[in-house]
Amino acid sequence: MILKFFCLDFLLNAPGASADVLKKSLEGCAENPQIQEIARENFSISLRTQDPTLVFDICSQYGKISAVKVNEEGE
Repeated sequence: MILKFFCLDFLLNAPGASADVLKKSLEGCAENPQIQEIARENFSISLRTQDPTLVFDICSQYGKISAVKVNEEGE
């Protein structure tokens, strides 16, 4: 069976959040999330997941998601 993975890149405006808090929240649904604070309360997030909807649901609890790029890959 071929598993579908998605590479996600997006920005998150998350007042009051930190990169560590976001990374812990994404544990279990994302492979090695790369989270960088690019400006105060703004993060650039890149990760690989099988469930992009779950990732976006989690991140939307912290703030506004923008500049979304989704690439599907097979494994």
